[in-house]
Amino acid sequence: MSAKFVLRTLRNVVFRDRPYFAQLAITHRCNLRCRFCRIWQEEYDELDTKGVKRVIDVFDSLGAAVVSISGGEPLLRRDLPTILDYAGDKGLHTRVSTNGTVSLKRYAELLKSGIMEINLSVDGVRGNDLPYSHIGPKILRTIRYLNDNLPPKKRLTLSVTVSQANQDRVEEIVDFCAKEYPKAGIWLKPITVGVGKLRTATEEKVNPEFLRRCKSPALLYLEFYNQAVEDYYRADIYDWGCRAGRTFFEVKPNGDFWLCNDVPPRTPLNVLDPDFKSKLRKADFSYRRECGGCVYSCYFIAQKGFEPRNWDQLAILWWLVNTQRGERCRDIAGKHGWFPGLLSFCADRTLGLFRRVN
Repeated sequence: MSAKFVLRTLRNVVFRDRPYFAQLAITHRCNLRCRFCRIWQEEYDELDTKGVKRVIDVFDSLGAAVVSISGGEPLLRRDLPTILDYAGDKGLHTRVSTNGTVSLKRYAELLKSGIMEINLSVDGVRGNDLPYSHIGPKILRTIRYLNDNLPPKKRLTLSVTVSQANQDRVEEIVDFCAKEYPKAGIWLKPITVGVGKLRTATEEKVNPEFLRRCKSPALLYLEFYNQAVEDYYRADIYDWGCRAGRTFFEVKPNGDFWLCNDVPPRTPLNVLDPDFKSKLRKADFSYRRECGGCVYSCYFIAQKGFEPRNWDQLAILWWLVNTQRGERCRDIAGKHGWFPGLLSFCADRTLGLFRRVN
C-alpha cells in the first residue's frame, strides 16, 4: 500500500467526486465465450506498450488511486507484467481480472510483477463447460497454483458470478473454494442483466436470497452492497446515484474513454487526445441516469465506500482482506474484541518486517 494510494483515498473521503477507480481494458480478445458476456464481440485496435503507459500517466495525472486491468483476457497480452510494473512504480494500486485459463507460466510472471490483487471469476467447481463458462479442472488448477504461490502483500479474490444456472449451487462453490484455497477471499456477485457491452439480454435477474443464506469465513462482504443487490432485484430501474465518468470510468484498448464498461460518451473522448482533460471537465454525463442500473461491485464500492455511513463496513472489509483465516490476530479479535485483535495484527506485521530486514 503506497503513500500515494493512502493519500488519494483520504482525499476522496473529503472530495468524493474526484477520479478514484480507473478500469483499463487492454484487450477485448478472449479465449472464452461465456454465455453472460459479449465483450469479445466488440473489436478494438490495441495500443502498444508505450501507448498503454501513456494512458496510465493520464490516470495518474487525473488523481486515480486504483488501476484495474481487464479484458477480454488481459493475459493474452505478453506485456501485461511490464504494464503492471509501470503502474505499480507510480504508486497506483493494481489489480487484474483473469479467467484462469492461460498457462501457469504466465501466472508465474504475473505473481512476480507489480500486481497487488488477482481476481478470477468462478461460476462452478464441477464439470468442464469451457469455453462457455468458468467451470473446469484447468481453472481450478490455476487457482490452486495462485493460492499456493501467492507472495506476501498480494491478494487473491474469487468472484462467484451467480446466475439462474448456478444459483442453487452457490453454497457448494463457496464451501469448496474456502476449503481448497484458504488464501482466497470470495465475493458473491449476481449477474447484471439488460443492455450493455458486458450484459446478455437473455439472462434474468437472480433472487439475491443467496447473500443471506450463504455463510463462510472466506466470504468478503459489505452490507451496503448486499442491500444494493436486493434493491436492484426489486427495481425495474435502479438509480443508485451513479457517478460514472467522474469517480470511476473505463478506458478501451485503443484509449477511448467510456463512463463505464457499458456506457460510452455521447461525444467521443480518447485519453491520449492532447485536450482530453479539458474536454473531460466540460463533458456532461447526466444521461447516465438513462441506464437501467447495475451491481458491478468495483464501481459501486469505489463510489459508495466514501460515504461516512459506510465507513464502519469498509473497516470490516479491510480486516477480512488483510488478515488470514486462522491467523493469530483473528483468533484474538474473536475472543477479546477488535482492539486487542488490531494490536496483535500490528505487532505481528512489525515483527515480520523486522525479520525480513534482518
